[in-house]
Amino acid sequence: MPGSMMLARRIKDAVIPATTGTMAVHPTGATNGIQLTSDGSSAGTAGSYVEVVAADGITSEFRITSVMLDSFSAATRLHVTVATGASSSEVEIGTFVVGVGATATAPTIPVSMANIPANTRVAMKVSAQSGTGVTTRVNINYVTV
Repeated sequence: MPGSMMLARRIKDAVIPATTGTMAVHPTGATNGIQLTSDGSSAGTAGSYVEVVAADGITSEFRITSVMLDSFSAATRLHVTVATGASSSEVEIGTFVVGVGATATAPTIPVSMANIPANTRVAMKVSAQSGTGVTTRVNINYVTV
């Protein structure tokens, strides 16, 4: 096997550890995602954290693998922050940026985050590069580990 292929496999194994868990989406069922809203008075300022997964919502250790955003209220660039912890004590664990048009849906956004312990609250907040009070809805895809 060529050296570059061996290195690529080692990197893949280090970055994407093997899992034997189940892939799932949250929230489940007919729920149309959780609404996030950017700050209502200043473009570029994030809104408040919104609970996406309750503290007892996922009872196994898990890793968020992708995020689906849809139902945009404006065409803009969104910066989404992901955090864990109790309300008003959230600790940021990741961020991502996506440019969106004023359309109903966007592609699924792959993300790379550390494993999250079972029964951990996950919250997200969003800021918009332009506009205030911009809204979007979010679902997460995750895998138990």
